[in-house]
Amino acid sequence: MPASLVWLAIGAFAIGTEALMIAGLLPAIAADFHTTIATAGELITIFAIAYAVGSPILSALCGNLDRRRLLMIALSCFTAANLLAATTQSLWQLVAVRVLLALSAGLFMPTAYAVAASLVPPERRGRAIAAVTSGMTIATVLGVPLGAWIGGHADWRSTFLIVAVLFCMRYPPKPSSAT
Repeated sequence: MPASLVWLAIGAFAIGTEALMIAGLLPAIAADFHTTIATAGELITIFAIAYAVGSPILSALCGNLDRRRLLMIALSCFTAANLLAATTQSLWQLVAVRVLLALSAGLFMPTAYAVAASLVPPERRGRAIAAVTSGMTIATVLGVPLGAWIGGHADWRSTFLIVAVLFCMRYPPKPSSAT
């Protein structure tokens, strides 16, 4: 497996962890912002809607841009949004940050799949895309419980800082000229 696919899988892991770990952090977030868990739970719905609506729109609008540049833009926005999430002072600020997180994740994931497919010969494209998808799968199995554990033993804000660091581990791969 090319090292670039590992990086893309790490990105998918970070996105999956951030997107899903919030469920385990809801009681702490609700307590911090003096609201109910149900109200804080809307952070999940808002992320899902922003991702579902924003991803195809952003993909269409950015379709002519260099894929490596798109990965860098998504990386930068996702990292900045995680850092912002760690510093929010109100639930409404966290709502706005979750929208930014969803939009940057919605730009990263389809681009990561396209880049993964471009990094390998045609007969290995399915495996390359599966490698990226494995990052999301591993996030569900390991990242979410780890995020909840960190949030329970430290502070819910620290989980966003850790995801930001994880996502910044390496620069995106350079796609082949076929992209």
